[in-house]
Amino acid sequence: IFDNLGVNYQYWFKLYPWEDIAFEDGLCKTLEAIMKNQKAILLNPAYTLIFQSKRLLKIVYELFPNSSYLLQTDYEPLQQCKQVEKKAFGREGANVVILDENQEIVEKRDGEYGNYKEIYQKFANYPQNSQSEFYQAGLFFAYEPCGLGFRKGGAILDNMSKFVGHVIA
Repeated sequence: IFDNLGVNYQYWFKLYPWEDIAFEDGLCKTLEAIMKNQKAILLNPAYTLIFQSKRLLKIVYELFPNSSYLLQTDYEPLQQCKQVEKKAFGREGANVVILDENQEIVEKRDGEYGNYKEIYQKFANYPQNSQSEFYQAGLFFAYEPCGLGFRKGGAILDNMSKFVGHVIA
């Protein structure tokens, strides 16, 4: 991958979602050629699509049901607990619904991911700061974990959430 001055870029971070790339043959074949010919290293490569599918959470929960690091997760609504309904490949809080113990809507965001299947996960608050803003960490991969980012916002972190700059010393 080169810029208009002929400078070669060995690392490339694509912002276009893998689940959308999978439906566009031309783009998918182009990225495949770049990777096969080792012309660039993609940060957040195609296999991360597996990690981005929220439906994987149910499989992991079933493998480790007593883990203190995992929340109860199912393909069907949970019984008698506050929970979050998410879409398998939603982004930026789109199509997220927070439901109370009676499955009544507490908070909801519409979005463009309504065609994906749902996943239901027991509700857990994000950590909060003194201004009552919620925080969420995000991890980036390029063959191994290589980056960490934080976002802050409301109970549903959406496209209005702010990126939080940080340094790990």
